[in-house]
Amino acid sequence: MAARVDHYSVLGVEKGATADEIRSAYRKLARQYHPDTSASEDTERFKAVTVAYEILSDPEKRQRYDMFGDAEVGDLSGFGIDDLFNTFFGGSRRRERGPARGADLRLQLDLDLEEAVRGSEKKVVVPRQETCEVCHGSGAEPGSKTSTCATCNGRGEVRQVQQSLFGRFVSVATCPRCGGAGTTVDKKCARCRGEGRTHAEREVPVTIPAGIDDGQQLRVSGEGEAGTRGGPPGDLYVLIRLREHALFRREGDDLIHVLRVTPPQAALGDEIDVPTIEGDKAKVKVPAGAQHGQSVRLRGKGVPRLHGNGRGDQLVYLDVVIPKTLSKEERALYQQLDAIRGG
Repeated sequence: MAARVDHYSVLGVEKGATADEIRSAYRKLARQYHPDTSASEDTERFKAVTVAYEILSDPEKRQRYDMFGDAEVGDLSGFGIDDLFNTFFGGSRRRERGPARGADLRLQLDLDLEEAVRGSEKKVVVPRQETCEVCHGSGAEPGSKTSTCATCNGRGEVRQVQQSLFGRFVSVATCPRCGGAGTTVDKKCARCRGEGRTHAEREVPVTIPAGIDDGQQLRVSGEGEAGTRGGPPGDLYVLIRLREHALFRREGDDLIHVLRVTPPQAALGDEIDVPTIEGDKAKVKVPAGAQHGQSVRLRGKGVPRLHGNGRGDQLVYLDVVIPKTLSKEERALYQQLDAIRGG
């Protein structure tokens, strides 16, 4: 008579262990000894812990084992150890058949700052896969016959089962004959060669909302790749990039403009016209005694708030320019001013 195997000791748990404790112990040992995840050659150990878990995780089998031992549990030699491991840790899933959604596409669109501030309508050329106009995505020549795939019997996948010392190993792959559709046709579409899609370049309109910023994305629904076997199309995502502007720099909803002023203008004050992003002019009052780097705010002259009310401001930073060369008359005046101010 074969000696009784202590399955509790195999898993390293007490006889009164809970289901969670048994499950946790099995996870740890199965990962350690499974041939696909460990370099260990102790494959018999892996088989032993899996058999122990299969018995102790089932309330009825565990009760019979506790009362009578292995003899009353039943023959476990034919159960699939690998199937149990895949179920417990997450094995391969069946490949989905039928219509599949098309892939999303992404492209970059460069804009001038004015286009982003005011909003605009643009057109972009999108290279993509479109549903074949001849077969309407079926891949079959019009009038051809469709039949169940003889290789996979309509399942769209093929399975190969191997029995080994460790149990039953099952590998699943997409059917090479029907490509996962489960059906075949006697004559493929001549236009798309049975793919159901053809390559094309389409001009797609894109609405640019006023106030969009650099790095933001726009989603154009349904303008991505065509789906397979009649599935819905994906979406088009447009990444916005703003070109550098000669007069303005954007900071959030505000626009930055640098105004060069002379020392007399900074000292005495002045009123100067500055450009705005709308193309008109606005008057900036430079206060007497203005300092280099000081800013003047023009309310409401910035960027419209995206999906909101109002707009940002235009900040005018003063750049007091010191002349590098002086005429004789200018030098005399500066010397006279220096003398008045006490050197």
